[in-house]
Amino acid sequence: MTALGAIATGTILGWSSSAQSMFESDETLLSFTVTSKDTQTFSSVFGIGAALGALPAGYVSRTFGRPASMMLFEGFLLAGWVMLVLPTSVWLLSVGRLMQGIGAGALCAIIPSYVGEIAEPRMRGRLGTIFQLFIVIGILYSYTTGAFMNYVPFCIACGFWVILHFVGALAIPESPYHLMNINDSNGAAVSLQILRDSSDTTEELASIKTFIEKQKSQNYTVMEVLSNKVNRKALLISIGCMFFQQMCGINVVIFYMNDIFKSTGANMNPNACTIIVGVVQLVMTVVSFTVIDKGGRKALLVISALLMAVCYAGLGGFFLIKTHSQDLASTLSWLPLVCIAVYISAFSIGYGPVPWIMMGEIYSSEVKPIGTSLTTFTNWTLVFVVTYVSTELIHWLGQAGCFLIFSAFCLMGAAFAATIVPETKNKTLAEIQLKLVGKSKILPVAVDVVGTTESVAVENTTTTFS
Repeated sequence: MTALGAIATGTILGWSSSAQSMFESDETLLSFTVTSKDTQTFSSVFGIGAALGALPAGYVSRTFGRPASMMLFEGFLLAGWVMLVLPTSVWLLSVGRLMQGIGAGALCAIIPSYVGEIAEPRMRGRLGTIFQLFIVIGILYSYTTGAFMNYVPFCIACGFWVILHFVGALAIPESPYHLMNINDSNGAAVSLQILRDSSDTTEELASIKTFIEKQKSQNYTVMEVLSNKVNRKALLISIGCMFFQQMCGINVVIFYMNDIFKSTGANMNPNACTIIVGVVQLVMTVVSFTVIDKGGRKALLVISALLMAVCYAGLGGFFLIKTHSQDLASTLSWLPLVCIAVYISAFSIGYGPVPWIMMGEIYSSEVKPIGTSLTTFTNWTLVFVVTYVSTELIHWLGQAGCFLIFSAFCLMGAAFAATIVPETKNKTLAEIQLKLVGKSKILPVAVDVVGTTESVAVENTTTTFS
């Protein structure tokens, strides 16, 4: 059922590309004109809303519970769709996108955390990719319906998923972690029995109780989190992954894919190309589901970033050729589609799902609420910055210059993953915390284990992040 929320978020992300094409062809039958500058504003303001929604998501989730919080923020999505379906001005369209951003930003913080809490440890990596998978399904759905529907039916068809998820959230069990946190141990036991389809959950329930008791005993402020070296490492890794996820320009490609294909001048239907890329993204996200716990987080990030860098270099080269030789560009008209398809494939197996999985793994239990809020806020703030700045870069440097800059950031993302990001494959959350400590000195480290908390002596060796 939580996957429906990811689909609803995906349709919102894919809306810009299809809607921009409709605005340019005047297929919306709106009583006002929407310029390319207005479209830039729609895409950018969504990022602002998402950043605003991410900040209170942790508090709201802890206060009202996971399913209730999902339903609350679905209300923002629904309000946004109403404003997009029946707009009376460009201003109302912008407010609608802002509302959708608030809801999407919050859901992107709540749903992965909920999945992490209800998943069995051995399935955590794979289940973590499901959120990304269903976002991709939502994006493809938006591309496809946008190609065959007029504006109003298109918006209604996308908004329908919000209603489905709202209803579905009524049927999902509450997180046993939340129930234990509000001292409802009986409710936590029932929830866990439903989730595990087993009546013998005593050991896991004891582990959850220990986890919550430790969390309650250590309430951290933002400054206290930042003052701790291990927490700063975790923030650097998680926020760094999100930084390069956005600096690789994924949302520029998603939001403006139709426009990119049109600008190539190729004799190909932009809608068809967009749908093809959406299908490729879906297939490769399914592939990532099978390799995420086999290939390792670190290796997938490096491979993903290097492939994206090559694809951006190819796109940049194509648009450089196009400015000097239209004939040569015509013979290479296939190149943009191939580059974007490979780029999306590379993103889908690495920098797409891994940063979200890493966010759920890298923080210790007591700092996770603050850490995930800061990380998600950073991610969505960068969505706004990159989306807005990229259109200005295209204006000043051309598409070739913009794509080559993204290529450089992808190379930096590969270097970051290779040197800073630790490998967390097949490691417990406690083992990940020990890896962050780096065994730099002898000190007691509180480690969560099944049913208890132990003190582990850490030897004096060199800190590494391999």
